[in-house]
Amino acid sequence: MTDDDVVRIFGLDEGQSGRTERGLFRRADELRLGWGEVPAAVLRERVEQFVATMGSVLDGVPAAMGEYRLEQVQISAEISAKGQVSLLGTGGELAGKSGLTFTFVKKET
Repeated sequence: MTDDDVVRIFGLDEGQSGRTERGLFRRADELRLGWGEVPAAVLRERVEQFVATMGSVLDGVPAAMGEYRLEQVQISAEISAKGQVSLLGTGGELAGKSGLTFTFVKKET
């Protein structure tokens, strides 16, 4: 990978504010999509930071609850047109099925 490598992303357009505004009551036709180019090194850093943060969140999740045990956790992340990586939450389906899905499987002890 060189310093000139970029990733072209089609995602939510953050507009001038740099933030993607959306809520539970926004209609799909109110969301703006657009293309963006993000340096690969910047996107890698943001993905690494996101995964590290989710790792610290998952550290406190119990391995078992009653008769059930946790085998895996799936986290869906959205990538905006400017390369911001964020947790895909309620209403994310309105923007489409793009982004990254991370699947974490509990280590055998």
